[in-house]
Order: sequence, then C-alpha cells, then structure tokens
Amino acid sequence: METEDLELYSESILDKVSSNVKKYREEKGLTQMQLALEIGMTGGAYLGRAELRTNKHHFNIRHMAKIAKVLEIDICDLLK
Repeated sequence: METEDLELYSESILDKVSSNVKKYREEKGLTQMQLALEIGMTGGAYLGRAELRTNKHHFNIRHMAKIAKVLEIDICDLLK
C-alpha cells in the first residue's frame, strides 16, 4: 500500500473518531467543556479542535479511553 493511501486511510479514521465523539457527547447531553473537564482537561478548546479536526488536531488513545468511560460506551464505538 502506498504512503499516500495510508495517510488518507488514517485521516479517515481520525475523522470518524472525532465525529463519533461529538455524536455520543451530544446524545449524553454534555457540552465540549463538560466532557473536557470530565476527562481531565483544563478547558474545552483542545476537545473542540479535535472534534472539528481543526489544524489536524485529533484524539489519542488515552483521550478515547477516557471519553468512552465518561460517555459509557465501548471504545470500539468510537471507531465504527
């Protein structure tokens, strides 16, 4: 597989995770700030940028684990 294909694939996964975080966060009735504070961030700015993928910000596996726990979902749901 070509490097460009791998990059496109990984970007699509990151986009999917960001979209799912937003979807499940909204279903739970939490704001970006509330979720950010729940997972130990000091503010909602990074979480907001990662949800929107601003400047290619994204959630790492540690973020995903904490978010899944707070939202009471299986971490795998963030990748579907």
